[in-house]
Amino acid sequence: MLPQGTEHRLNERIVTASGPPVDQLTRLYGAEAAELVLHQGLAWREMHTHGRALAGLLPRAVDDVEAYDVREGEIVTGAVLGWNFGDGHLHNEQLVAAVQQRCGFAPGDLRVVVLESHPTHRQRQHYRIVDAASGLIEEGYVKVGEMVSRQPWLDDEAPAIPVEPFPTPRPVTEVAAAHE
Repeated sequence: MLPQGTEHRLNERIVTASGPPVDQLTRLYGAEAAELVLHQGLAWREMHTHGRALAGLLPRAVDDVEAYDVREGEIVTGAVLGWNFGDGHLHNEQLVAAVQQRCGFAPGDLRVVVLESHPTHRQRQHYRIVDAASGLIEEGYVKVGEMVSRQPWLDDEAPAIPVEPFPTPRPVTEVAAAHE
């Protein structure tokens, strides 16, 4: 997630084969339609339990979700690396650190919600919320059953998802080492 108006820094400071998807779509269809297309991807993801968890974690990552451009990690990873085969393989703290090194975002300018795959034998998923400039903000678990029983959107009746945050976040270096 990037505050509105800062996404262009990825394109300016990282050499890529093509511009970010939002720029490509804007050239073809205009800014409003480009946002609509990108949000269709988010809406499709939210039809599944992991997408509901990602959407439900957004208010934990930033104070005002509406002030941010929310992007799929898969789309960002594909644009930055030039190769896209799923964000779960490469979209982690190591990639966030590399992007930060090139872009120099201020605290709050780039927030990433990392949600691990749902293991078959467990009824919860591990998540991490990372700020590119200041590191790990929060990590913990979401219950998969909770995601199954809720609608794929946030509203006044269910404004946030229940989480089991770890008491003290680990330093980013420990998190990255645990996933190597």
